[in-house]
Amino acid sequence: MTATIVTFLAAGILGGIVNAAAGGAKLFVFPLLLATGLPPLAANVTQGVALWPAQLPAIWVYRRELMGQWRSLFRQMLPALAGGLLGALVLVNSGNDTFVRVVPFLLAIAVAAIILGPRTALVLHKLFPGERIKPATAALFAAIGFYCGYFGAGMGFMLLAVLTASTGQSVSQANGAKNLFAVFIQTVAVVPMMMSGLVDWTAAVFVLAGGLVGGFIGAAVTRRLPDSLVRYGVALIGLVLTLAFLFA
Repeated sequence: MTATIVTFLAAGILGGIVNAAAGGAKLFVFPLLLATGLPPLAANVTQGVALWPAQLPAIWVYRRELMGQWRSLFRQMLPALAGGLLGALVLVNSGNDTFVRVVPFLLAIAVAAIILGPRTALVLHKLFPGERIKPATAALFAAIGFYCGYFGAGMGFMLLAVLTASTGQSVSQANGAKNLFAVFIQTVAVVPMMMSGLVDWTAAVFVLAGGLVGGFIGAAVTRRLPDSLVRYGVALIGLVLTLAFLFA
């Protein structure tokens, strides 16, 4: 039992470091929870609940940047909220066999989002040139919301890409809105997760505690390193974990 708790704490610490560095904590927490013997579906639901509170401080940090934007952002957010709820409902009603079949694709999406990082917006501009991005925005937010409710690793980069591509804002300007979207999508998604009976609450508590510690460590270390180095390093480790899952 002690070894299991240590693994839960380690998963949270690593997830917190990764979130502070480049996002994509779930890419790391998920396989570590699997290593403790949790079934894949329970591991995914547990990490979704455990990592949710870690997003809340971001709203306070960006409160000034968000002043005056609340109403417009909430209108934009509605498709993402609907998608997040639907994704979580589909997740908790999936069987382990179904979830295991789609996990490799979800992990690949997360790794690609982290590798591309801010350049994801350039990909969107090529797919939806000119003004075509605006009518596609609601559908893109709904799709990202669904992905967040179902898995969610790398979601922050996806949200940033749509926000910057559709509004013309810089990454730094859109970062506050990205955090607001992420918090509310995850808030909607964790409700069916908590009610599903799939959450391992011991794991959730220790992952959360480790995540808070890891967040401080990650912020202290990664602020001294180049963004691209951190992002590619996280993506490389994530790719290794994805391949390990595929061939396990």
